[in-house]
Amino acid sequence: MRGRILVADDDPMNTELLSYFLKEHGYDVSTAPDGNQALEMGTSGDFRLVILDVHMPMYDGVEVLQLLRKRHRLHPIKVIALTGDLSDEVRQELESGGVDGFLTKPVDLDLLHSEVDRLMAD
Repeated sequence: MRGRILVADDDPMNTELLSYFLKEHGYDVSTAPDGNQALEMGTSGDFRLVILDVHMPMYDGVEVLQLLRKRHRLHPIKVIALTGDLSDEVRQELESGGVDGFLTKPVDLDLLHSEVDRLMAD
C-alpha cells in the first residue's frame, strides 16, 4: 500500500468512484459521509491525505479544513478540496485555510491521480 487516504463526500456515487479509483492505484482508502465523520477520522493521525468535498452536512469542507489545520500544526495533513462550486468566495476560503489542491466536479481522474501522487510523494 502507498499511503492512507480519507475520501470525505456525502454523495455515495462520488465516494464509490473515488475509492475504487484510488484503491486500483494502490492506496488504502477509507470514507466519511459527512463533515463530522471527516473531522473525527481526519484528526486521528491515520491519514496522509484527505480528499474533501466542500459542501457536506454537519461541517462543510471549509470548516473541516480549518479544524484539520488547527489540529495538525506540526505535521500538517494534505488536503485536496473537491467541489462543483466555482465561486471566488469558496476558492478564497479554501486557499486562506491552506488547502493543498483544488479539483472541480465532475472529477478528472487523470488530474486526481497526478495531484494525489504529487501530495503523497512529500
